Amino acid sequence: MRTVFASFLALGLLLAGCDTTTVPKPKAYPRIHFPDRTALQHFGSPECPFQFDLPAYYTIEKKDEYFGENVEHPCWGYNLNLPALNGTIYLTYKELSPDQRLDRLTEEAYRLTFSHARKADYIEPVEIATERGAYGLLYSVGGDAASPLQFFVTDTARHFLRGTLNFRTRPNADSLAPVIKFVSEDIVEMLEGLEWE
Repeated sequence: MRTVFASFLALGLLLAGCDTTTVPKPKAYPRIHFPDRTALQHFGSPECPFQFDLPAYYTIEKKDEYFGENVEHPCWGYNLNLPALNGTIYLTYKELSPDQRLDRLTEEAYRLTFSHARKADYIEPVEIATERGAYGLLYSVGGDAASPLQFFVTDTARHFLRGTLNFRTRPNADSLAPVIKFVSEDIVEMLEGLEWE
């Protein structure tokens, strides 16, 4: 009887002595190493009626097709790839004409931006008006939207340039917030230096 009692007593003391509370590890996001902005590269080509400077950590990729179809303008599309942060700014250029009217293009830009409204917490437009004649809107799309930054600029007479930022990762507003802020500063600098030909 003593051995059974001693065993229960030892088990009770053992369990009482293990009063450690297990606490789950808090969620954390990986540290982000932002590239250095000091080096710039020039974006411009003879076929493009616009030019600007952007940080050298972007790689520029020309797009000649849209879903297998040749595009109407030789400067129609460019991808500004950001390998260090796993993102891309997709640029689309259109020359204003009777077929490509400004009101239609701005309405399309608005519609494409607000197609993210289901996932967005908010969509906040900021007006763009540069000293070099670029006017438009920069949309900040909050929440877990696929494209957190979208913009368009025009000279209202001949040129229309639209851009969207996308990341090659699942949209998570909390973890991407510092990266979106970093890239938005790049976009603002790029648009402030934009020159039309």
